[in-house]
Amino acid sequence: MKAAVAVAALVADASTVAALVSRGALRARHDKKSFGDARCPCIGFDELDGETVVAFSNTTSAKYPADLGARCEAWDDKRHPDCKEGGDPGEGEGFCEEKWCYVDSCHCDLPVLPKLATYVPEASYRGKPVFFSYATCGGKDLWTEKVPEVGTAGCRCIGFDNIPGTIDLDLEGPEGNISNASYPAEIGGTCRAWDDKRHPMCAGDSPPKWCKQRWCYVDPCSCDLDTKPKVTMYLPDATFAGKSLYYSYETCGSKDYFTEHYNLKACVNQKDEDDCLDLKVPRGGNKCAWTGKVCLGWEIVNHPMCKAMVKEVHHSGAAPVGRCAVVVLAAALLSLAF
Repeated sequence: MKAAVAVAALVADASTVAALVSRGALRARHDKKSFGDARCPCIGFDELDGETVVAFSNTTSAKYPADLGARCEAWDDKRHPDCKEGGDPGEGEGFCEEKWCYVDSCHCDLPVLPKLATYVPEASYRGKPVFFSYATCGGKDLWTEKVPEVGTAGCRCIGFDNIPGTIDLDLEGPEGNISNASYPAEIGGTCRAWDDKRHPMCAGDSPPKWCKQRWCYVDPCSCDLDTKPKVTMYLPDATFAGKSLYYSYETCGSKDYFTEHYNLKACVNQKDEDDCLDLKVPRGGNKCAWTGKVCLGWEIVNHPMCKAMVKEVHHSGAAPVGRCAVVVLAAALLSLAF
């Protein structure tokens, strides 16, 4: 039986499961079982008889229960070749003892992003690849190798990781001088200190503090952080889904030392309405919008998708518009780490 058969029947409604878990219904029915955090419930059918075969390579495979991943369990212990006596790390050790389950990436609101399931690479759930999570089961992911960091939940990085090539940027300095620098073509796709040793000001012996800070590009309409993202000065002509390209240090857990002192034409640096509305994007139209108190990127204040996000968050508590698509894209990048 192919591994994909293990989740061929992954048709449980994630929102219904979440509601049941939150009311304790599932726990009451299965005292010793857990079906994950209510914010990211497990998916699939539990208590299925039979088994499935997971292929790890052309020559290595292992048998798992047919309901693999349907609940929180240490599925690999005593089954995965490395989780048997004499293996590395061995039975009951390391990743072998950690619990995990399959989840719906569009109904998983945890700080730790779910990862693509390599055990069932051909399987899909509601037209999307199947994901797994240790975090929803209270476990620690010791299985996955170091993966790209893709920002805080609620404001994920956008773009692509591991894109070959470079891109030449014309960088305007605080005094208006222009310098050229070469950056990776994947710039801004994940949380990294992109400027370190690349930006001309970051090449000396005493670089500014912002050179070591991590940042990435984000969708302003899918970013619910208190500190709003800023319109990029590196790629002024670039757009994402028709919107200006925005960057954020905060989603990467960094402090923004860059914008105030270097990106002088950033919207947030404009202190009155006239200066705010004077700034334009290269393709025409306003770069910024005045809220009555502060100057922010035009899209944050006026774009229909951003307005829908703000209204939805404040009135219904639902996830921001477009969040799922961004999460799926960001999580898909993590497959490169397996």
